Amino acid sequence: MELDFQEIYDNYSELTAEEREVVRKFMNSDVRRIIGKVFGADFDAALGQFMKPLPEEQQKKGLAAKTI
Repeated sequence: MELDFQEIYDNYSELTAEEREVVRKFMNSDVRRIIGKVFGADFDAALGQFMKPLPEEQQKKGLAAKTI
């Protein structure tokens, strides 16, 4: 299965704000984890692009946030 990510991003940008919020909530749920198990790590990583950002208190800080 090949995915056209540009088309996906274009389609996503055409959603209403309410629809984008529904997608973000879905991506932060257990459903995404299960879908990722079924379709594999690459598909799960692609889905992660549509996640709602973590609240500031849950974001990594200090050494955990640094990339090498």
